[in-house]
Parts: sequence; C-alpha cells; structure tokens
Amino acid sequence: MGGACSRDVSDTTTPSFKRAQKGGADPTTAQDVKPVPEEGASSGGEASNRSMKQKKSKRKVREVYKLGKTLGTGGFSVVKMAVHRQTNEQYACKVMALPPPGAELDDSSNTREDIIKEIQILCKMEHPNVIFLKEFFDEGNKVYLITELLTGGELLDALLAKGSYTEEDARCCFEKLLAALSYLHKQEIAHRDLKLENLLLVDSEDITNIKLADFGLAKGSVQQQSMKTVCGTPQYVAPEIINEDGPESYGIEVDMWSAGIVLFILLGGYPPFYDESEPRLFAAIQKGKFGFEDEVWDEISDLAKDLIRKLIVVDPKKRLTADEALRHPWVTGKQAQKELKGTRQNMESRIRQNFRAKVKSVMAANRMKIMGAVAAGKSGKDEDEDEEDEDELLRKQGIRLAKVEE
Repeated sequence: MGGACSRDVSDTTTPSFKRAQKGGADPTTAQDVKPVPEEGASSGGEASNRSMKQKKSKRKVREVYKLGKTLGTGGFSVVKMAVHRQTNEQYACKVMALPPPGAELDDSSNTREDIIKEIQILCKMEHPNVIFLKEFFDEGNKVYLITELLTGGELLDALLAKGSYTEEDARCCFEKLLAALSYLHKQEIAHRDLKLENLLLVDSEDITNIKLADFGLAKGSVQQQSMKTVCGTPQYVAPEIINEDGPESYGIEVDMWSAGIVLFILLGGYPPFYDESEPRLFAAIQKGKFGFEDEVWDEISDLAKDLIRKLIVVDPKKRLTADEALRHPWVTGKQAQKELKGTRQNMESRIRQNFRAKVKSVMAANRMKIMGAVAAGKSGKDEDEDEEDEDELLRKQGIRLAKVEE
C-alpha cells in the first residue's frame, strides 16, 4: 500500500460552526437574478463569471448522464453516481436544492448565495490536489455538480486501515495539502473548513494521493484580513475567528492554523486541543498552548515538531504561509520509514472512540461520507433513479424545493 510521493508539487499550477452565520459581515452575496452565472457575477468578477459560463451545461443533466445509486446524503445535498451516457465514464453528482433568491432560511440551511459561491470557486479550481468540477447543470430549483469520482474514502479511514504508517507517509500527504493551499491562496481563496474529513483519496491503494474537497465555506476574492464571518470546525478553527467580542478581521492565515492541526493529528494521532466543553475548547485555542508530552512524539523528528510550532501560532502574522511551509526542511527532506505504531494506536483509541465518535457528530453534522460509501459499495438503487426519488431524498432532509416558474 502507498505510492511514491511526488517531489514537484509546490509549483503545480458561539455558533454551530457548520455554516457561515446568517447576517455575517462577509460581502460575498449574489444579486436576485435567476440564471446561476449572472447571479455569481457580482461576487466573483469577470474571470469567475467566464469559468461558470464555460462549465454550465445548457442541457438537462439526465440527457447527458445516467444518475444511479445514492452515494451519500447530507444536510444540504444528495450525492449520486453519474455515468456519462456516451463515454460510460463515472463521476459523482452532487444535487443541491436552490432556494429562491432572498428566501429566509434557518441557520443550518444553505442559502442560494452559499450554493452559488461554492460553484463559483469550484469552477476556477484546476489542481491535482483539489477536487475537480467537470460541469454543472442549473435546473431551476436544483443544481447538479458533476465532479470526479474519488473511491479511496477519507484519508483518516485509510490511515487506520493501512498495515503500516510512517512519518514519510505523513510528510507526503502534508506536502500535497500544502500544494493545494498554495494554489488556493495564490488565487485569493480561503478554504475555511480544512480538516482531515475533507481530505479524500483518489483510490485506496495510495494514501498520499489526496484531494482537498468540500468548498461549502470557502471564500474567493479574499484580500488580506478581509473576512469576519464565524465559521469552520471547532477543533480546527483559528483563534482569531472565535474572539469573545466577535471575530477579528482575518485572512487566509486561518487555513494555515488548520493545516497545523491536521499535521499534529497525522503525526500524533490525536488533536492538540480537545474538550467536550466548547467554551473550554475555545479558551484553549485562544491561548494556543500545546505540547508533545505523549510518548508517541518520542518517535517523531524534531523537524516535524518545529513545523507544527510554526503553524499553530496564535498571531496569524507569525504563521508560516503555504509556500514557506513547502520550503521547510521537514517537507523538502525524506523522513524516516519507521512504522509509527503509537500514532496508529492513538488514532484507534482516541480518534475513533473519542475525537471521532463524540466530537464528529457535532463538528461534522450534516457532512457526507460520500467516498466511503463508494468504496464500500453501499448503495440504494443501481438503476437510474428519477427526479421524484431524488426530490424525496431532499425532502427527507428537510430541504424544501422552490417552485419552478414556467
């Protein structure tokens, strides 16, 4: 298991915290016009509008694809298998209800603007370590996103299933993540929900071939220190987002804090900040004090610990950027192939039983384990499910479909 890690990746061109708070200060909103590309034009600029127009199909989704079994469901969408009718190539199809412009929704619901924002950003993405959007279909009250099909599942699940796991494996994975973040940040895009659950594998045979996914909280056209919306996942959220007096203005540096948390878990097998009490958790994050006391860190190189210390820094101005992290000697060098038995044991006992079982229900409510379902072959019907089945799945999740004007 596992494959060779490519070396040339850097130059490849207190709310629920699940969704940005309604009424937040983010300026990314859409105008109340019906066609999706024009709606997105106001917040994405000319380049974003061109990308959306290029990827927006003028046909109906079922004219181009056969939609088959349901791969996953979440609070805001349904993901189905899609097979191209001419080429027989397989894709994933994410189906999302499009609320009417300006519709009043509860805090846990996706607004029309949220969905358009996610499409805008995905349309611009073209990087080997970022999930690829092939095209999308706007059918009035629903939108269909056709993305590449990733069958390897979540990175964390693959690490737990892997026969052996080394510091070099962790380095390869993290190098790919940094390459993706470097690409996003150069495009002035902040992901804002970076976590292990959003790192997916192309296939289960190579744990280093990762793709960054889930851009539901991402924000484009980010200038330095330009965001204020409270969002993210508690264990990964940067301290500047969770001030008691409201979030400070923050920038893409929040992704680098989250990247540091990811690396800590990849090497230690547990999160640096954990408490079942959210106020105590946030207080610990704001202090930013953590250590390497667990005996598992005896097996980890000093260079790896140095990189973590330079990412999990309370002052965002002192955090490494993605490009700086890519030049760190731990990332550029080849690390030990010694099996990290203690790390895997921590992942099993702490993440699976505590961090994953107890916390994941809170921090990842309504998130889909899409690729795990694909890899395990879990399914509904294999045949092409019609729109009535699809609408029923959305309704079961409490998603109301807007009436389509004739």
